[in-house]
Amino acid sequence: MRGRARAIAAVLAGRAVPPAGLAVAPFAEAWRARLLAWGALELERGRAFLMLPVAMGTGILLYFAAPEEPSLAAPLGLAAALALLAMRLRHRYRAFLVATGLAAVVWGFAAGTVKTRLMAHPVLAAETGLLRIEAWVEGVERREAGDRLTLRVVTVSPAPERSPQRIRVTSRTRTTAVPGQPVALTARLRPPADPAAPGQYDFGRDAYFMGLGASGFVVGPVTAATLTSEQPLGVRLRAAHERMRSAISERIRAAIPGTSGAIADALVTGRRDGIPEGINEAMRAAGTYHILSISGFHMALVAALVFALVRGGLALVPALTLRRHVKAWAALAALAVATAYLVISGAEVATQRSWIMIAVVLVGVALDRGALTLRTLALAALAVLAIAPESLLGPSFQMSFAATLALVSGYVTLRPWAERHSGDPAGWGRSLLIVTNGIIGLAASSFVASLATTPYAAFHFNTVHLYGVAGNLIGAPIIEFFVMPLQILALLLWPFGWDRPVWALAGLGIDLFVRSGEWVASWPGGRVIVPSLAPSGLLVLSAGFIVVALLSTPLRWLGLPFVALGLALAPAGQRPLILVDAEGATVAARAPDGRLRVVSARGNRFAVQRWLTAEADGRSAVDESLQQGVRCDPLGCAMPLAGGGRIAVPRHPDALADDCREARIVVTRHDPPEACAAVIVDLRAIARTGAVRLHENAGALRVEAARPDGTDRPWFRPRPPGTTPVLVRAPARTPPATQKASATDEIEDDVEPAQ
Repeated sequence: MRGRARAIAAVLAGRAVPPAGLAVAPFAEAWRARLLAWGALELERGRAFLMLPVAMGTGILLYFAAPEEPSLAAPLGLAAALALLAMRLRHRYRAFLVATGLAAVVWGFAAGTVKTRLMAHPVLAAETGLLRIEAWVEGVERREAGDRLTLRVVTVSPAPERSPQRIRVTSRTRTTAVPGQPVALTARLRPPADPAAPGQYDFGRDAYFMGLGASGFVVGPVTAATLTSEQPLGVRLRAAHERMRSAISERIRAAIPGTSGAIADALVTGRRDGIPEGINEAMRAAGTYHILSISGFHMALVAALVFALVRGGLALVPALTLRRHVKAWAALAALAVATAYLVISGAEVATQRSWIMIAVVLVGVALDRGALTLRTLALAALAVLAIAPESLLGPSFQMSFAATLALVSGYVTLRPWAERHSGDPAGWGRSLLIVTNGIIGLAASSFVASLATTPYAAFHFNTVHLYGVAGNLIGAPIIEFFVMPLQILALLLWPFGWDRPVWALAGLGIDLFVRSGEWVASWPGGRVIVPSLAPSGLLVLSAGFIVVALLSTPLRWLGLPFVALGLALAPAGQRPLILVDAEGATVAARAPDGRLRVVSARGNRFAVQRWLTAEADGRSAVDESLQQGVRCDPLGCAMPLAGGGRIAVPRHPDALADDCREARIVVTRHDPPEACAAVIVDLRAIARTGAVRLHENAGALRVEAARPDGTDRPWFRPRPPGTTPVLVRAPARTPPATQKASATDEIEDDVEPAQ
C-alpha cells in the first residue's frame, strides 16, 4: 500500500475504534483491518470522485419521483449550503466525503428542478377539432409515407385552451416545407401521449423536455405563408442547423439511392427517418442497430482517422516534426472535427457523452497524459446530467453509459496487468494484449457491452437479442474499416466535386453490411421477448453493477449480491385483469385462458402492442386471436373473464341496464343505474388518472394508475377542472350465482362475434 493510502487508512481506522470494553475477536479485527485497507486504497485511487455522478443521478431520480413539483429555492439553497459545508470540512476526511456526497445528491435534485423551470411551456389540454395554424418551420423529417414537421406556432384559430408554442405534426403526403420557412396548414392536435400503461415510458415527459406542447396530423396541403412577426432567433439558429444537415443528407442520398443512402445519411447526420422498418428490425435482431446511433464508436473512429492523417501529414515535414509538438496539433485538429461531427449529427445523449470523453482524451494527448480512464467517463456523466437531467430516465443514456462503463472498466482492469506480463511470448499477458487489440477484442468488447446493456434493453423494450456478438463481428468491421473512412473522405472531397464516386463506393460497403445483418437476423431464436421488469429490480441491479465496475479492490465483489437481488426483484408480479389506455378508448381484459383480449370496438394499436409486449406475448396488435371469445353488437361488447363472470363495455346508455344485470364488471362512460349489480369502472375518470391497470385481489379491484391521485407534474396532461367520478365503484348488490349463469347464457345468444 502506498504512503497516501496508508495515511487514509490510518484516518479511517482512527474514526472506527471499537467502544471501550467491547471485545473484538481476532478474526473480526483482521477483516476490519483488511476492509479499511481496501477502502483506503479505493480512496487513494480516486474512486470517491467516480461516485459523484452516481450521487447526482440519485438526486435526479428523487426529483422525478416527487409527487408534486418542488420549489426552486429549496434545493438550490440546500445544495449551496452543503457545498459550503463540504469546503469547511475538507480537512476532516470522512466528514468531507459525506458532505460532498450529500451535496451531489441535492445538486442532482436541483438540476432537475432548474431544467424543468427553464423548459416551462403550455401543454395542450385536450384533443381539438380542425385548427388553422400559421407557424415557422423548425425542422422537417422526410419519411416514406410523408413528412413530419416541427413548428414554432405564431397563430392558431380557433385558439384552444393552453395553446402550445411548439408542436410536431405529421403530413401523410410530401410537402415542400423547408426549415426557416413560414407555413400555413390545417391540423388536428392532441396533447403529447401519456404512458400506454403505468410504469411504461412517459412520452409526455419526453415531449415536455423537447419543448413540444402538442402533436397531430395535417389535413390538406401545407402552404407558404406571409407572417408579419419577426423570425425568432431560436428558429433562425435551428433552421440554419437543419439546412446544413439537410444539404448533407440530400448530397448523400443523391449519390447513394435507396436504403443504403438512408443508412449512409444516418451514419453522418444521425437522421434515421428514411430507413425502412424491416431493415431496422433486421439490424436489431442482428445486434447492429447501435451502429446507426452516433456514439463512441463513430466519434472515436472519426477522431482517430483525423488524428492519424494530420499527424502523418505533418510528420512528412521534418522541420515541423523536430521543432514542434505536432501530436498536440493533430489532437486539436481531431477535436475540431469531432466537434463539427457533434453539431452535424444532432447531439443526442450518446453523442454528447462520446464527444466529452473524446475531448478529454484528446486534450490529454495534447498534454502528453493518458486519459482513457473511468474519470473521463465520470466527467462525461456529470456534464450530461447537468445539461439534460431528464436523459437519465431514457434508454439512450442508460445503455450508452452501461456499455461504456463495462468496456472502460474491463480495459482499466486488464490492460496494466497484461502490459506487465507481455514480455513472455507464451504468457497470459501477451494473449490479453492480443485480445484487447485484435478481432478477438472486437468479440470480447461486443460481448461485454451486450451483457451490460441487456437488463436495460429488457426493461425498456422487453426484448433480448442473442446474436449481437456474431452480428457485430461481421458488420462492425465493414463500417469501421471501409464505410466510415470513405464517408470522411467523401466529405473532404465534396468542395472539390469529387465526392460522388467515393459515396458510391461507400454504398457498396453499406449494401454488404445490410446483407450481413439480414443474414444474422434470419438465424432462428435470436429474438427473445421478456415480460416487463420491476423498476426496483433494475435499480438494485444497477447499483450492484456500478459497484463491480467502479471499484478496483476485492470490495467490488460486494456488488454481486445486489446484482443477484436485482434479478430476484425483476419479475413485475401479478398480471392485471383489465387494462385501459390513456384515452379511455381501448379496453383489454384477461380471458379464462390467461391471455389478453381487446374488448372495446375501437382500439389503439400502439397501446395494445405495448401491453402484449409487456407480457412477453408474441402476438401483434392486429392478431385475430385478440378478438377470440369477444362478442359485440351495436350496443357494446362483452366477453368471459378469468376467474368467472363477464366484462361488458357498452357503447350506448341503453345497454347499461342489461349489462349491470348480466356482467360482473362494466366499463363505461355513461351513468349506470343506482342499483347496478356489477362493479363499475367509470372511464370518465381516465382524464385524471391516465392509463390504468386493474388487479383483482380477493374479489376487489386494485387500481394502478399512470397519474395517481395526489401527483401533479408540469409534463402531465392538464387534468379537467372540477370533480371527476371515482374510477371503480362497488356493486350495489351481488346477484346469485344461478342468476349470473343464466344471464351469461342469455347474452351469448343475443350478441354477434366482433368484426
